[in-house]
Amino acid sequence: MADVKRSRREKAAQTRARIIEAAHAEFLDRGFHGATIASVATRAGVATQTVYFVFHTKAELISAVIDAQVMAPDPATGEVRPPELMPWWQEMVTDPDPVSTLVRFVRGAAPLYERAAAVSEVLRAAALTDDEVRRTHEHHMRLQREGFGGVVRLVAEKGTLRAGLDEARATDVLLTVFGDSTYHLLRTEHGWSHEAVLGWFETVLPDLLLDTSG
Repeated sequence: MADVKRSRREKAAQTRARIIEAAHAEFLDRGFHGATIASVATRAGVATQTVYFVFHTKAELISAVIDAQVMAPDPATGEVRPPELMPWWQEMVTDPDPVSTLVRFVRGAAPLYERAAAVSEVLRAAALTDDEVRRTHEHHMRLQREGFGGVVRLVAEKGTLRAGLDEARATDVLLTVFGDSTYHLLRTEHGWSHEAVLGWFETVLPDLLLDTSG
């Protein structure tokens, strides 16, 4: 019986993963409003009712897509974890230098931006015209702000923020400059390479956030 239950859980997890992968492609190809549950189901090779059973609404589905892009396998164990539990985050926490801490953050978060920035922008655009999607977008922004606020606190403990910046305003700056929109704009509309974008982030963020006069 235990083996049967485990097999069912594994099958359900595989189905969920296929739906999320299909939805990611569908949202990028057609946008939020152009995407349909039926098309996602076709891409995933499942019944339309299965998608509704697992995710209920398109807003829940795109939220799950973004969550899946933010999670990543630990290179040592293969276990899927949030950024705060990844080795690079722990290295960032223990690094005593504030500039190096920011660089570690940029480099550690970079794969997340490659995976999630484009679909996050789909969500942002749809949030302008749909209340349910707006609530979903606000939820993800709150989560991102909590994470970025933690980085700002780390940096402020190790160095000095620029004059005129408290932790809240420094978090605003970090969210704006090192955000999905900026990454997506530089990569897609201006044609920068991934490495060029990261190099720019590494250069400007210390100057924007820290008093480096000393």
